Amino acid sequence: MVAVMPLTGCRKVVGPTQVRVVDPVRHYLPILQGDILRMYWTICNDGPEPLVISEIHPACSAIVLISRIPDVIIAGDSIVMEFDYDTSKNVNLSKHCIRLFGNIAPEGSVTMTFDINIVRPTVDNSDYEEHFFSPRNAEERMSGKVIRVNSYYTDLTSPDALLGL
Repeated sequence: MVAVMPLTGCRKVVGPTQVRVVDPVRHYLPILQGDILRMYWTICNDGPEPLVISEIHPACSAIVLISRIPDVIIAGDSIVMEFDYDTSKNVNLSKHCIRLFGNIAPEGSVTMTFDINIVRPTVDNSDYEEHFFSPRNAEERMSGKVIRVNSYYTDLTSPDALLGL
C-alpha cells in the first residue's frame, strides 16, 4: 500500500501596488534624423506589494527596450529601464508613449510619454543641431549607430512653467 501525501505549497495573491515614474512626461531637445535617442526611465514601487510587470507596450516599433528588467520588483525598490528610440523613421515633432502593465493601482497600467523634434540633416549649411551634436569622427556618423542621451525638460521645469505662463 502506497501512502499519497498531498503536495502543499505557499500561495500568495499579489494585490495592487502604487507605482511612481520619475519624470513621466518628458520633452527632449532636438536631435538629428537617423540618430538613436537613449532614454532612461526610473520606475519606483512605492506600494506595499511586489510589482509584477506583465507587459510593456511602446507606442511604435521605433522604441526598443534595451535593458533586462527583473520579473518582480519588491516593495520600496526601484529599477531603471533603458529604451532606444530610432529617429530615422520620423521627422519633425514626434510624440510617443510607453505603457507598463501589471498589478499597478488603480488602473493596472502606467504611461510614460515623451516628445522630440527630429531635424533632417542639411546638405549645404549646417544647422544648430548638426554643430551641437556633431559626431567625433565621420565613421561614427557613417555607422548609423550614433546614440545620444539628450537632455530633457518636464512641464514643471519648462521656461513657461517657471514664468507662470
